Amino acid sequence: MTKGDLFDDLGFSPAETLEMKIKAEIWQALLQHIEEQGFKQAYLVTTLKAHQPDVSNLLRGKLARISITKLIQFAGRLNLEARVKLTSPKPAKPVSSVKVSTAKAAKSRRELVSA
Repeated sequence: MTKGDLFDDLGFSPAETLEMKIKAEIWQALLQHIEEQGFKQAYLVTTLKAHQPDVSNLLRGKLARISITKLIQFAGRLNLEARVKLTSPKPAKPVSSVKVSTAKAAKSRRELVSA
């Protein structure tokens, strides 16, 4: 049964999950641009100032071997603008008011009875 997030299901920490999601987003944008422009590996090796195995890893999605910093550098070398956006966490779902009201009512009754 899934918890709703593949990385959580695989047991990664929240920090590891965040890093992998950020890498994946940058990689998808890079790959889309590379495919749209029709860039070949030889061109990418020169333009990205990277070794051929690094370019191969990029094109194959082997992101564990590429840092976020390196992905951002690649984006810059391809004349892509990179931005970082931080957002506040989504508020947790409120506890059902019916349950809270019932619990408060029970506590109030106990207090009245013991008084």
